Amino acid sequence: MINNKILDYLQRLWYELNTGHIIIGYRFFFRRWQVSNEPKLDKKEALIYVANHQNAFLDAISIIMAQRRHPIFLTRANIFATGFARFLLRSYNMFPVYRKRDGVDSHEKNEKVFNDCNEILIKGRQPIALFVEGNHRMARSLRQLKKGAARIAFSTLEQLNFEKTVKIIPIGVNYSRHSRFRGDLFMNWGEPIIVNDYKDLYNKNPNIAYSEITSRIYKELDALILNIQDSENYEEIEKAWIAERVKMSNMYDELQNDKAIIAKLTEEKKNGLSLDIKPKSKKRSVFKMILGFPAFIYGTLNHLPLIFLMQRVLTKYVTDIHFYGSVKMAGSSYMALILYLLQAFGVYALTDGNFIVSIVYFITLPFFGTFAYDHYMKYYSSEPDITSSAELLKGYK
Repeated sequence: MINNKILDYLQRLWYELNTGHIIIGYRFFFRRWQVSNEPKLDKKEALIYVANHQNAFLDAISIIMAQRRHPIFLTRANIFATGFARFLLRSYNMFPVYRKRDGVDSHEKNEKVFNDCNEILIKGRQPIALFVEGNHRMARSLRQLKKGAARIAFSTLEQLNFEKTVKIIPIGVNYSRHSRFRGDLFMNWGEPIIVNDYKDLYNKNPNIAYSEITSRIYKELDALILNIQDSENYEEIEKAWIAERVKMSNMYDELQNDKAIIAKLTEEKKNGLSLDIKPKSKKRSVFKMILGFPAFIYGTLNHLPLIFLMQRVLTKYVTDIHFYGSVKMAGSSYMALILYLLQAFGVYALTDGNFIVSIVYFITLPFFGTFAYDHYMKYYSSEPDITSSAELLKGYK
């Protein structure tokens, strides 16, 4: 935690500048993005955000974009391996959490991190955010939860003598295409859990209180996400859901309908039935395909350098499929800005210094890029709007 006021100000300035830049990239990376049921909270409240974890650090950035405060994220320590990673992650308010495999002094290091969290919550300065499953997994299901959120909440309340309210806020993160460009993101907020309500239980038996809070978090998150619990028939249920689901304008209503479909399919499998999986065919208008073809070619040609560079980064440096979406979003946000500036400078030179043409070219590049991708997906690709996590995870341990 930064205690120097000047360094603290600089870090916050860096954070604001980068999140402001990335939120623009977010608007283009996702085709649809909706935040639902965000609670009204005071700026100085002691808050702990708890969320499911399907998509590496893209989940963290999604939470940053879904609210106005600057949460501190507790993240597994192994991704802080390099100096650059430590600088970048700490600048985005991410603190490491150590496991036994990370070294013999992991408990001592975690105590320091948790003490910092207590101090932050007591001041009400920033929320603490945890991915309570402990690690990421792309599957559309909720795994067993860790008790870290409950421990931090009660240790903070002890220091406050239970005189200030500490709230745990569940957040459901839902993706249509975990590792792909132009998918849907639905951030679904749950009702705050008032940890003070468990004071008597905690005084009687802290471990039971931890378990009760963790069970409550599980129940709340289960209502906020798509949760396929039949692990034996997961792949079949997911594919049948993809074939049967209906796209709606409101993503909250869409999720409720999806959950009803999953419940029906799970019950059918429980009764020994085979699921009817009929992939949907895309509706294509030949007229619109021809009409949009020039813009498709223009957008594609102007983005070939970005496509090439991003592909090189993914194939050479990214070995974990869960980081594909994260690297694509963050990497393309920064690389696109640099490449767009270079391309705009080239247009400026070719047009004998026509500033207006260069600016118009620069501003319209991301719009033509997303149009080209959407046009390709609709008219030339057979890939569905929803990707199967079971297919993506095949062969992945």
